Amino acid sequence: MHHPVQVGKTVILYAMLRSQAVARGVVISTNPNTILGGQPLGKQFCEVIVNLVLKRDAMLPRPYDDMETMADADMMSIAWPYKRVIINWSLFFLCFFDL
Repeated sequence: MHHPVQVGKTVILYAMLRSQAVARGVVISTNPNTILGGQPLGKQFCEVIVNLVLKRDAMLPRPYDDMETMADADMMSIAWPYKRVIINWSLFFLCFFDL
């Protein structure tokens, strides 16, 4: 599976069921064998460190330990599906600021 997300890139994380930005983060792994929360990322998820929470009550797709919402994940490493990761900043600004 080929995906455009690269390690070290800043990305916008979108809600699972809406077209709403919920956080900004940095991709730290795209290796499907990386273990996070006791399970491998697999081919559909990447590992991201959240550095800006935009929607605190957004649910994590793979909760682990005491992390269930985006508020819990601030400055933490989480798994996020590639299909809900946006790397195009101009698209983010168009959606987020509704220009």
